[in-house]
Amino acid sequence: MAKERLKTLLLLSMVFISIFLTKRLWITMPYDILSSLKKEEVIGANYLLGDMIKPHKYLINFSNEAHTIRYTDNDNYLWTSARSILIDVLSSNSAKLSTISDEDFLAFNEKRSIVFYFPEKFNTYIISRSLNITKPNNIVEEIPEIDNIYFYLGKEEPFLIFSQGKKHVKVYNLNIDIENIKETVKVIEENKNFTYYYPMKDTLGINNNLFISYKMAKDMPEVYVESELNTNNIDEMRNIAEKFFNKNIDYIREIVEDSGSVIYLYNQQVLKINPNGQLEYFNPLEEPVLERNLYISLNTAAEFLSQNIGIPQNMYLAKIEEIKSEENLGYRLSFRYRMGEFPLILGSDTIEDFIQIDVFNKNIRKYKRFIRNDMKLIENNTENGENILSAFDIINMNMNYKLLESRYIEKNNLDLKSVEV
Repeated sequence: MAKERLKTLLLLSMVFISIFLTKRLWITMPYDILSSLKKEEVIGANYLLGDMIKPHKYLINFSNEAHTIRYTDNDNYLWTSARSILIDVLSSNSAKLSTISDEDFLAFNEKRSIVFYFPEKFNTYIISRSLNITKPNNIVEEIPEIDNIYFYLGKEEPFLIFSQGKKHVKVYNLNIDIENIKETVKVIEENKNFTYYYPMKDTLGINNNLFISYKMAKDMPEVYVESELNTNNIDEMRNIAEKFFNKNIDYIREIVEDSGSVIYLYNQQVLKINPNGQLEYFNPLEEPVLERNLYISLNTAAEFLSQNIGIPQNMYLAKIEEIKSEENLGYRLSFRYRMGEFPLILGSDTIEDFIQIDVFNKNIRKYKRFIRNDMKLIENNTENGENILSAFDIINMNMNYKLLESRYIEKNNLDLKSVEV
């Protein structure tokens, strides 16, 4: 029994180690800036607050024994259906609220359901406004911030759970239609082409909502990238500058640095394109911003992205940080990207995220974007008889188990003689 528990602890350690190692990957977004900056595409873009605030992963609980996690929803429109339900829930006058324990919430994951996870905690009122709800009900007061929303899909009356950390508010007595989500989840289940995930709390016997894959449907794809921008092609750089400033190049000052970077200046605005594919924009504040407003800032960023860049379909808001520049108060918004079903992670020490915007209410002060050429994805299918080993199988290999065991004992300063295996 002690040996099995040690295996489980080692497995948990592997999960966190793997998360750390993913940061070593140098993966970049599949996006063509030249096509995205075409004037007709920019005008046609309509990037709204509702497009910005959305989940970054979905936990689907088919039963207490079958779970899967998805990182994209392009084919099934689960979040689209959930949005219409959320409008009804956050506007409902009949909704009843009750706080439930963390243990009860984890137990609900054993029932048929779906949980939408946001990349970080979002203000509940802002989420309501992103759904075009001008006067939300008291849910926004009961739980001001949320990081996930649970939808019960069983045979009993539907209910939702709004959560932030270990705080959970159950919302029931609702007049909502969840048949679309139920049917979509049923189709996914019957298709069976998904990776199974195992709840770690069942093994550890503790309150933990960590899930780990154990039966893979697909292998990780091979990703190929190359720098999209060539700063030696000065005509191409000038074309980008003209599109970005919406001015003829004759009115834009150009500087070519020894490093290969190209800088464009218009009035006080600065656009810099680096040889590594990073684009940087700076525009000084014209007046002090002594009070920050998240709702105004998010809408300003959405409008800026819509008018100046062109929006990758799988981009999502990943982080909101409060920032200060001298006496000015604003926010730093960081955006990330998915390729297929997988979220992409940058492994650079100098580039933090794919898109980063410093916004001070109605003013964009700084903007950074890391640009790469389209990725070519080669998916490895496991249906040809070559099964991928699960994490449990890998640990059970004697060589790996002994190595992990020794590292675990060393890291935790344990006496080998006192460890029962």
